[in-house]
Amino acid sequence: MSADDNLMIANVSRRRFLMGLAGGSALVLAARWDVALAGNEKAQFGAGAMPGGWVDDPNVFIHIDADGLVTIVNNRSEMGQGIRTSLVMVGADELGADWDQVRVEQAEGDHDKYGNQNTDGSRSMRHWYQPMRRAAAAARQMLEQAAANEWGVPVSEVQAGVHTIVHTPSGKELGFGELAAKARELDVPGRNALVLKRDDELRFVGKETGLINGELKSAYPKAIDGEDIVTGKAVYGADVPFEDLLYAVIARPPVYGATVGDFDDTEALKVPGVEKVLQVEGTGQPAGFSPLGGIAVVASNTWAAMEGRKALKIDWNLKPAGDNASYTSATYRESLEKAAQQPGKVVRQHGDLDTALENADKRVSATYYMPHMAQAPMEPPVATVRIKDGKAEVWAPVQNPQATRDTV
Repeated sequence: MSADDNLMIANVSRRRFLMGLAGGSALVLAARWDVALAGNEKAQFGAGAMPGGWVDDPNVFIHIDADGLVTIVNNRSEMGQGIRTSLVMVGADELGADWDQVRVEQAEGDHDKYGNQNTDGSRSMRHWYQPMRRAAAAARQMLEQAAANEWGVPVSEVQAGVHTIVHTPSGKELGFGELAAKARELDVPGRNALVLKRDDELRFVGKETGLINGELKSAYPKAIDGEDIVTGKAVYGADVPFEDLLYAVIARPPVYGATVGDFDDTEALKVPGVEKVLQVEGTGQPAGFSPLGGIAVVASNTWAAMEGRKALKIDWNLKPAGDNASYTSATYRESLEKAAQQPGKVVRQHGDLDTALENADKRVSATYYMPHMAQAPMEPPVATVRIKDGKAEVWAPVQNPQATRDTV
């Protein structure tokens, strides 16, 4: 979810533009794709079966202000896969925007407005490539129509350049910002009226890095967040600032399924900065994405909270954990090897494997083992919550913001 309190969210219908930012001198576009119109994508990608889908009401916002700044809302989570850049790049390419005049806003967790936001399964680009291009194509065509109206010429004589609209016969140009206010007064072209750019008209999509005149060149613009990330300027979920903010860390069970038997917080409460110690009840097995339980130490700063956690004395009850208490990676591997040696269920049979092996000149045998992999992101799992006026506001770096919102 965005840490930007100034994020504007508009529920825009498919056939209308709403008044934009900057006192109405802006273009705001939302593309809404109806179920009946999205059969091909649904059948191809299965996006419609996902919670929130993208065929019900997936609004992809493009905002152009009077100065020509293009803001594109990204509805997927940046997890190192570059989606905050790549999805925005798709829209900017179809629109014809100058990359130096493009910025991104992160969508709030709300799939009613933004469609499915569950960032997993390598689906973000597959599901959102076409909707992003269509939204951008609609905006481009409206800018072209606005320019044609301004010059009193047929729209067929008008074409988008890079952040400009050009009248081909005369060479006259108008910038995106100059046309934004006029464009917002026009109807959004219907889906069947959209004309996507040809491959040879795209500047980013489908282009490769390579040697040009002996020098390594890239067709791709610089990553939106790249410089901020490597220089430490990026704002993460743990960076949301509030006055009188408290910090909590949790002593988790040493074994999945274990619970707190008893604990002594005497020494923890002596640590300067520690304000309170609370027991967090677990939800049992399987926990899924629910709390595992433990002891939370609340303090005025993270260091005090961590030191307070170290000072806790906890007796863990391992009985509820069952076989997990004796679980090891070694025994797990043994169980996998035994299972792999058991006869499998024949699903399809073609030829005679036994005879082929017996008559083979050479046999090759190999065992591949994949141990447990740790989900260890560079950004620590964290959430900031503010309860105000009967509402809970949450800032959290999560893969599925809508599920997080539902859980809260």
